[in-house]
Amino acid sequence: MNVDMENLVIIKQGEEHFFVALVSNEGQVILRGNECTSLAACKYSVDSIRANATDYSKYELMTSCEGKYYFKLKGSDGKEIAQSDIFNTAADRYYGIGLVRRTIPYATVDDHAFAM
Repeated sequence: MNVDMENLVIIKQGEEHFFVALVSNEGQVILRGNECTSLAACKYSVDSIRANATDYSKYELMTSCEGKYYFKLKGSDGKEIAQSDIFNTAADRYYGIGLVRRTIPYATVDDHAFAM
C-alpha cells in the first residue's frame, strides 16, 4: 500500500448529511468519520478526529467476516468517531494506522460540502 499526502475532506451527502474523510491524493478514502446532520457537527468531527488520531490507544483493530482488516478510531468518550477503509492484510492495516497518526495533524481541510 502506497499513499501520498492526505487531505481531510468534508463531503455533503444528500440534503442534510455530511461526513469527513481522510482522502489520499489518489482519491483513496483511508478514514471516514461518522455521518453528521449539519456542517457545524461535521467540523466538530474534524476536531475530534484530530484530537484522538495520534493516540494509538484510541484504535480498535477489527477483522471483517470476509477476513479483511480495518480499524475504528474512538473518541475521548470511547465511542467510535471514524472507521478505516478495508485492508487486505494486517500489515496494511497497521500501515494505515501509522499513516493516519502521522498525517492527521498536518492534513488540510477541504470543504467539498457544497461542491457536490
